[in-house]
Amino acid sequence: MTRRAPRLLIVSPVASHPARQGNAARIVAVADGLAARGVLCEFLYHTAEGMTVEEEEAMRAAWLAFHVNHAERRPEPRFPGLWGIDDWCPQSLVARVAALHRARRYDAVLVNYVWLTRILEGLGDPAPLRVLDTHDVFGGRRELALASGLDPSWFFTTVAEESRGLARADLVLAIQAGEAAELEARGARRVLLLGHAPPPRFLTARPFAAPRAPYGVLASGNPWNVAAVRALDAAMAGGPAWLLAGSVLRAIDAAHALRSRPLALDPVEDIADFYDAVGCVIVPNTGGTGLKIKTVEALMSGRPVIGTVHAFAGLRPMHPGHRAADPPSLAALVRRHAADPAFAAEVAGATRRLALEVAAGVAVQQDALAAMLAASPAVQRGAPAP
Repeated sequence: MTRRAPRLLIVSPVASHPARQGNAARIVAVADGLAARGVLCEFLYHTAEGMTVEEEEAMRAAWLAFHVNHAERRPEPRFPGLWGIDDWCPQSLVARVAALHRARRYDAVLVNYVWLTRILEGLGDPAPLRVLDTHDVFGGRRELALASGLDPSWFFTTVAEESRGLARADLVLAIQAGEAAELEARGARRVLLLGHAPPPRFLTARPFAAPRAPYGVLASGNPWNVAAVRALDAAMAGGPAWLLAGSVLRAIDAAHALRSRPLALDPVEDIADFYDAVGCVIVPNTGGTGLKIKTVEALMSGRPVIGTVHAFAGLRPMHPGHRAADPPSLAALVRRHAADPAFAAEVAGATRRLALEVAAGVAVQQDALAAMLAASPAVQRGAPAP
């Protein structure tokens, strides 16, 4: 009997389109990679961050099938100062996914973020392959933020609670190698490394326009990025001109709060607009966990990239321009890049080599995930999809 294409339901607490933030870009990249390998991907958005008309229209146009679960008001944290693993996953969402599975008989259900793994317990029999894309580690995140002088934000829990969520999945996806080992230590039964790599833009895209600024930073407005941009600003005073873009601008009044007076690019409707506007991308991260999606996107843009050790965490940097210890060191590299054409050429070459290495590695990992989905018992025996 002819095998059919695997059917996958992807569940997310963030809108997938337009993909203006790193987590949305990750969701789209995973789905695009699987779709290119013959997997039929549907999407359920749990509206934890609301949903605009623009987002709904974009998601309905993008997905084979688009489903919605309207989020309820979040309860109080289960623990003093900490979220329980299921606090952000209401029973209504568990029931919604279970009903969809009964009707459509997915071969796999993939949830984004460990706090949605309650869904995986409610799928019933015959259960699909239960997959978790972690994006990051969240056990101990509060302590990490406090140690960095930041207020904890978004979701954070204990290692024990995170371990409870990890154990619910048949397959856990880690976004970088260091976290793969940590997830295994925390109780994940099977871990697959699946990095992030959008298609290399420099292989297919039109030539860049003349940039508005020689350097630029694109960042969301989370506390880690706000702290990094402020530190970079202090070190860039009196240095080359630079441009700041992304939702970080809504957290920082760049025109008055930043001493180095970067140009502002807001809004960024298409990420290509940012890369067209700058000659070289700066990634100034000073902490945090997970793979830095913006670093990978910058590598694939075709622009040279200069960044910190934290910005390149989970990658294999090939040049000192990718290993600045802190914002003052990063600003010194920017100044050298502006003054030394030979150094600038080295950075450009190393950036392109790293981009190709990352893209090739992720393609192999996508092959492995698609093969696991195709190995579903229902797919193997050719059982018809509803």
